[in-house]
Amino acid sequence: MKLSKLTAVFLISAIAVTGCSKGSNSSPADYGNTDGNITNLGSVCEKEGSLYYQNNDDGYSIYKSEKGGEPVKLNSDPSYFINVMGDYVYYVNENDNFKVYRMKLDGSDNKKIIDSTAYYMTVYKDSIYFVNYSDNQNIYKANTDGTNCVKIVNSICYYPVIAGDKLYYIDYADNNNIVETDLEGNNKKTLDEEHYAAYLNYDDGALYYTNAKAQNNQNGDDFLYKTDVSSGSIETVLEIPCADINIADGKIYYKNLEDNRIYCCNTDGKDTKEVSDENGVYINIADNRIYYLVKDDEGNLNVVNKEL
Repeated sequence: MKLSKLTAVFLISAIAVTGCSKGSNSSPADYGNTDGNITNLGSVCEKEGSLYYQNNDDGYSIYKSEKGGEPVKLNSDPSYFINVMGDYVYYVNENDNFKVYRMKLDGSDNKKIIDSTAYYMTVYKDSIYFVNYSDNQNIYKANTDGTNCVKIVNSICYYPVIAGDKLYYIDYADNNNIVETDLEGNNKKTLDEEHYAAYLNYDDGALYYTNAKAQNNQNGDDFLYKTDVSSGSIETVLEIPCADINIADGKIYYKNLEDNRIYCCNTDGKDTKEVSDENGVYINIADNRIYYLVKDDEGNLNVVNKEL
């Protein structure tokens, strides 16, 4: 599931931040971006009245837009997994093999802070969490200045999600089971051993994910499932094949793999509505808009955004 270049990506694999309920131990302000956005490359982030986003007309560099103001360019590198916390913007830099960078909110003092290839990078309070592709996809944790970077999960991991004092992730080395630990990677607990999970999101005490098809798991159906993290109960939310899940403001946004269109529904799977008839991937939500990638006639991927 590793990304190489954006042009090769087409995988299935306020204002505080717009997003999900994370429990009593945290608030949206504690997160650098939503887990739904980070699951889908983190191409846009809304924070304190400003929108930070990839500009595909300028090499996917980061621009900042404030309501009523002109967009301002912050950097000159193709940037992913955008997070905003305190006085800084965090991102991974494709031009430097997806290493972790940090710059001030005006784009100044831009520098590399972690010399590892990072995916699903998210900032929570005073720490950075990421899947380290320089080290067999283990999960690492570091201070927000990049210091004290240590391994906390020793396995092949995807889609780490933080909710309060818990870390959730999909363990590829263990049949894509969903695993819960504390924020240091201790007290490991497996939550779902039935499904080959992908596109992990958290909302209001539950994890949402698809049962992804894979060559070594012929029972995958790509349906959307939900696990209550307290009781461990598992239920089916949508009995249709879907991908690119992003939960925001009580709605599940997803790509329907039967007709390759984008839809949304309530978190109970009801009230389904079509959002876009385009074959879009990597759904991001911010500022009451949906962002996704669409391949044009020349094979290039472009960011499309529409009002919700």
